[in-house]
Amino acid sequence: MTISAEKGAVSLNIVDKSELVTDRSVTCCFTGHRRRDLPFEGDVSKQGVKNLISTIQLLCAHAYQEGYRTFITGMADGADLMCGSVIMDMMNDRRYKGLELICAMPYEEQRREVTTAESRYIHSLLLDSARAVVITGKRSDSGRYRERNKFMVEHSSAVIAVYKEKPRGSGTLQTINMAKRAGLTTHVIELDRNPQFYFE
Repeated sequence: MTISAEKGAVSLNIVDKSELVTDRSVTCCFTGHRRRDLPFEGDVSKQGVKNLISTIQLLCAHAYQEGYRTFITGMADGADLMCGSVIMDMMNDRRYKGLELICAMPYEEQRREVTTAESRYIHSLLLDSARAVVITGKRSDSGRYRERNKFMVEHSSAVIAVYKEKPRGSGTLQTINMAKRAGLTTHVIELDRNPQFYFE
């Protein structure tokens, strides 16, 4: 199967969600808001966003020290790509052996949601670096994001979340609550309580 890219197509290791084999005890998933809800909309030139990335790096390094080797990202444009990028960098660092990335996409055409050239490039790199790409639903499914979130929780024993409070709730909060009910170890980076993420 292929997923369309800006030039040509990217060949992927697509694995059916019912056939994916992982050791849940050493698997951690990510959840977080889209770019529009991140500090400075995720602009990495801002010090606050650099601070956020550093915090994610610290949590991922700690997870590695705790024995986690597989990380699952939901591939949305925002915290998912940011966290996936951290793991991709770690995979290229000799200090972190045995790391692998799994990309969980709510539907095959999710790439259409990725709006900037930089994010599309990162999206492609993550797909290319992944041990497996799992597509959990179809674009026409009303619950496609919830199904993706459920898949990640069911295959993990820990979650790293990038969260801010929103009046109507969010998919991120839904995933955090789902993870807590399932007994996952939860590490929540609370944007609202950390002004260092908003430094210019």
